[in-house]
Amino acid sequence: MYDVQSENRRAVQTLDALDCGRILVVDDDKVFGTFMVAALESRGHDVAWAACIHDGLAALYAERYDLVLIDLRLPDGSGIQLVRDATDEGLLSNSSAIILTGHDDFEAPHDIRVFHKPLDLDPFLDRMAAIVAATKRRRELASVARPSAPPRWLSHGGRRPAKKPRLDLVLYISAASEKSQRALRTIHRVLDRYNTSQVNLTVRDLSNKPSSGDEDAVVFTPTLVKRGPGTRTWIVGNLDQDDLLIDLLDVNGVDRKRDGIEN
Repeated sequence: MYDVQSENRRAVQTLDALDCGRILVVDDDKVFGTFMVAALESRGHDVAWAACIHDGLAALYAERYDLVLIDLRLPDGSGIQLVRDATDEGLLSNSSAIILTGHDDFEAPHDIRVFHKPLDLDPFLDRMAAIVAATKRRRELASVARPSAPPRWLSHGGRRPAKKPRLDLVLYISAASEKSQRALRTIHRVLDRYNTSQVNLTVRDLSNKPSSGDEDAVVFTPTLVKRGPGTRTWIVGNLDQDDLLIDLLDVNGVDRKRDGIEN
């Protein structure tokens, strides 16, 4: 079904050492996982494979990886949740993570890169090598301590303890509208002061797909919808000032950064 040799027979080649790194593949599809491991190894990478979120977290505690490739749908949850959990645990500091999905209708979070299956092998492998090289260069400029040991809940095969609920925000805009652009700038400016690992922001452009606002009954842009936790809330039009957004984040318990560092 899968052939590691590409159309141009470029799969086996010698690359610069900077382009080769440690990669973790998290995918419960054994056929695809085996293929991806072989394809990446043919480019000189050191590759490990895990089949679920729990095993992925255990692998990340055991080793530092330059890149983690994660299937969107895993048997014990979403690949997005694995990225969030690993980020919260400090396991992706100066590493890169990418979600792989075969679902065309999936809306990617603004802070996570997504690649869609099926993959055009050679360009994909070239891109992964570039990301590995960029990650290794970035790590050289910043020394970040990693957790020294996995938490007890992971070592004993248990579930991750409940965390503070993430604030789920959806901003509806019309890209050509200056008012919408001001709203977008305002929310990014305000979020820069907060722990963004506690906020999930999705931006939807109604000028491209008006029906995407139906779920939240959005009629005007810009509109910011707080979907959770708690009661769904709408802020319509008046998004030029920081105060409304600051109040929203504070009331929902989002931690502020201290001296530019997320709590």
